[in-house]
Amino acid sequence: MQKLVIATLLAWMLLASPAYAQQPATLDQVLSKLDALTRRVEKLENDNAGLVSENAQLKQSNTQLEATVEGIRANPQPSKETADTAQKVAALEKNDQATDWASRITWKGDFRYRHEQVQPEESDIEDKRQRIRARFGLTAKVNDKVSATVALATGVDPRSTNQTLTDGMNRKTVGIDLAYGDWKPINGLTVLMGKTPYPWTRVGGSEWDPDITWEGTSVHYEHGAFFGTAMGSWLSNSTGAKDVTLFGGQVGMKGEAGGAKLLGAIGYFDIGGAEGEITTASTGCTANTAFFGGAQGNSTFTDANGCARLANDFNIVEAIGQAEFKVGHYPVTAFVDYLQNLEADDFETGYSIGAYLGKAAEPHTWEVGYYYQLTEKDSQFGQFMESDFGGGITDTKGSVFKFGYAIAKNWIANATYFLNERFVDVGDQSDYDRWQLDLNYKFQ
Repeated sequence: MQKLVIATLLAWMLLASPAYAQQPATLDQVLSKLDALTRRVEKLENDNAGLVSENAQLKQSNTQLEATVEGIRANPQPSKETADTAQKVAALEKNDQATDWASRITWKGDFRYRHEQVQPEESDIEDKRQRIRARFGLTAKVNDKVSATVALATGVDPRSTNQTLTDGMNRKTVGIDLAYGDWKPINGLTVLMGKTPYPWTRVGGSEWDPDITWEGTSVHYEHGAFFGTAMGSWLSNSTGAKDVTLFGGQVGMKGEAGGAKLLGAIGYFDIGGAEGEITTASTGCTANTAFFGGAQGNSTFTDANGCARLANDFNIVEAIGQAEFKVGHYPVTAFVDYLQNLEADDFETGYSIGAYLGKAAEPHTWEVGYYYQLTEKDSQFGQFMESDFGGGITDTKGSVFKFGYAIAKNWIANATYFLNERFVDVGDQSDYDRWQLDLNYKFQ
């Protein structure tokens, strides 16, 4: 009935319009218009009914949401599903943290097996021995500017990590070889603190033992071709003797010319507190712990109690140079190292000069090397001398021949022959021969 009334009113309005007032309408036209209007009314009613239904559903959803909120307020405990989800998220976050930490750690290590033959002329005994060396450590990235390194190595000698295979197959000694923090506050600046590797640049030769790890702090800076280092290290700290220290620094430049990489630097190293200290332990004589095993070739004097004491101070100036280039397809590294002790009146200079051809790195590659060295009696603090050259003392000279071959990846064979002379400044000069055959295994 409602539809009919609405349709009749619409029809009347149509007939009363000016368009229909101008011409008479037929019955068919009226019925056709009435039918169309009726369909439009039905569509509007259907649309209205849909809107009413949606509005009711929204009201119901709102009521349910309000009830849920009130339930959470009344009982804040998570549902089982929510708790399971939270546990999964926590596990993923924990796994992500573990993965991130592992990615910030770098492992490094090596093992060496050595056959060695030592033959000093002044001794009737030819020492043949088998020796091992093992080193293992890690570097962890603490943050974007700080890392920390800890490494272990066999041996206790400051100048050697070798352990001789002897003494009834006893356990071999392992100690802390490196333990230091590495801070890079700005680009090019590095601060090392702890038991560190060499903080300054070195070249080939035996004026400095490569196994020494320094105990103290150093600052190294590089910018463009320039580099420089300042460092301080404790050699001994004792209540019964002087504290012996090393303070020093180095400045240098590096660049290229004619296809060759060039490097030059000058350094100054001041050993403080060593002069006059007891070098060798004996009855009634307690040696300063800065001396491991005696004066190592340096001049001494005997005091009133019969104790051997170091005769000179050591303020060492060192100049180094190195050139890297190629001869055909083979890399060549040539170097020179000169040092002088400004505090010694005699026997105050030392030098080494040599070159290496090739590089034993990739499988089936090789290298050969040779250098000649002279180290006068008081040119270098004896404790810093490489322990293999001339038996690890100053007052020596001679040649070193080297050969290396990469058998396979990370597996290299090396041979070294020391053809040296000892006591060339003071005492009876004697020959010193030393052969070393090594198998080196690297893993990292």
